[in-house]
Amino acid sequence: MVNREGARKPAAAGLALLVVVTFVTAAAVEVIDRRAGVADWTAEQAAIIEQVMQEAVDGVIADVEAVAAFVEEIGPNSESFESFTGRIEGTESAVGYGYLAAVPSSEFDAFVEAQTAVHGDWYQVFEFPADGGTKRVDAADRDIFYPVQAFAVGEVIRAAIPDEPIVGELGIGLDAGYDTGWRQDIAASLARDGPSISQFISLRLDVLQLDRVFFVSAPVRDRTGSVQGLVVAMMLEPLLVEEVTTTALQGVKWEIVPDGQIPIRVDVDQSSIFDVKLPGATWSVAVAPTEEALTELQGLPWWVVASIAATLVFLSAAALWLYFDRRAEHRRMVEFRRVAEDKDRFLASVSHELRTPLTVVSGLAYELHDEPESFSAEERENLMGMLVEQTDELSGIVEDLLVAARSDIAKVSIHYDNVDLGSEAARAMDTSGVRGTTRGDPGIAYADAQRVRQILRNLLTNAKRYGGPKVRIDFAEGAGWTEIVVADNGEGVPREKREAIFESYESAHAPSSEVRSVGLGLYISRNLARAMGGDLEYVYDGTWSHFRLRLPSAPVTAKPEEDHGSQAEPGSIAVA
Repeated sequence: MVNREGARKPAAAGLALLVVVTFVTAAAVEVIDRRAGVADWTAEQAAIIEQVMQEAVDGVIADVEAVAAFVEEIGPNSESFESFTGRIEGTESAVGYGYLAAVPSSEFDAFVEAQTAVHGDWYQVFEFPADGGTKRVDAADRDIFYPVQAFAVGEVIRAAIPDEPIVGELGIGLDAGYDTGWRQDIAASLARDGPSISQFISLRLDVLQLDRVFFVSAPVRDRTGSVQGLVVAMMLEPLLVEEVTTTALQGVKWEIVPDGQIPIRVDVDQSSIFDVKLPGATWSVAVAPTEEALTELQGLPWWVVASIAATLVFLSAAALWLYFDRRAEHRRMVEFRRVAEDKDRFLASVSHELRTPLTVVSGLAYELHDEPESFSAEERENLMGMLVEQTDELSGIVEDLLVAARSDIAKVSIHYDNVDLGSEAARAMDTSGVRGTTRGDPGIAYADAQRVRQILRNLLTNAKRYGGPKVRIDFAEGAGWTEIVVADNGEGVPREKREAIFESYESAHAPSSEVRSVGLGLYISRNLARAMGGDLEYVYDGTWSHFRLRLPSAPVTAKPEEDHGSQAEPGSIAVA
């Protein structure tokens, strides 16, 4: 007879050992999984914070660029500056907007005399000394000064002191160049030749001290390209944090940590540090779950979870199936989240691209409608020209989006004619606001003038946003072709990305390091060039980046569309 009792003992011992091993293994896995879960959750919240903070900063940059464009057209008149700035959306975290004039020491006395005639005998260029009060700036101290010539108070100050008369003269005359840190930020902004974010400083005024102040700035140039000054938005980090947290999410504590410091509002033991790259600066952000969120993430005690796992050992096959099913669901959720984030990033990029010219158009239209008598005939003519320029910019952006959509689902019409590349290059420089030198003799291309302008506008805008301070347009001709090259002396595109930049929604630059764009310009430009029988390529010679647009110089014959079975209209060619 079989000794069943004897057989059960090893089985029972084996089962007991299996339960113990299952318990210990489940306990270890649960502890590790919880730590990883908290870290993953924190990283997800950090990504959300970065995205919303980028959008908030992008909004301020768009406003600063719009104000800078306004000042370039009509000058830094205090009343018009305050009126125009009051019409833009602004941000709740802005202390105010100011225009800093760049005044060489040789022109200092004449500048003070001119401002005294405008503001009165009280005017002076001053600074805040370390021992308090104010001090008149000595014209012999430096080679260049940056006095505040116009200032518009932000909503946060108006709300704090509603009974005080806030006028445009608040802060007028303060020299932003007296502080070493300020001068470095100003120099960095001018060197970038575009919008820039400063690091944090402490601002000690006569009656109060503001900590964690930062600035968003954009240079202002005259028609020759010379720097006249900067438009600056003065911001407070605590207000930005409060604004972004309210907009972004709950259940998380976070703080922007200046270089060399540790978090003061976030639990250091539970926090993770992430870098956020912005134009001109990299901020460190400490993120940690709140006590309530941490409790929810940790759930039941680990030993309870381990005990439950041990009692379910006999259902291991079902548990294993559920585990893999859960992993598959997680992958699907990750993919869905990625698609949603791509959509949100695209919509945010389109919004930013449209916002700057739309803000300028809206502000100028209101100014001309409400106070036409405050502008001279020349100023009205300049403002109308600026409205036309910004409207063209809006039309170009919308046309890019329409072409990108049609290139996937329908056709783009090409209307051929003789196109003077020299005239189109000059027009593209005017509408894009990019000034550059030209070399060579412009040729005549057989192409679509509207599409050529669209390509050149994209190339010039690309050079302005990512290229160096110098832009050049070269012309060349060959047998049956003519060529126009947009070149800049900026940092070249990495070799591994030189073809990827011509794909849709792609960029050679990290999205978080610059003001984000839609990422369609080069993709559309190459497709349009090829649709006209030409091509667009990128070449870097070690110093200059060259975008070569080559087009036919003699008429070409359109081939019928085999795939769609349709014929092009007379005088045009339909391209899938």
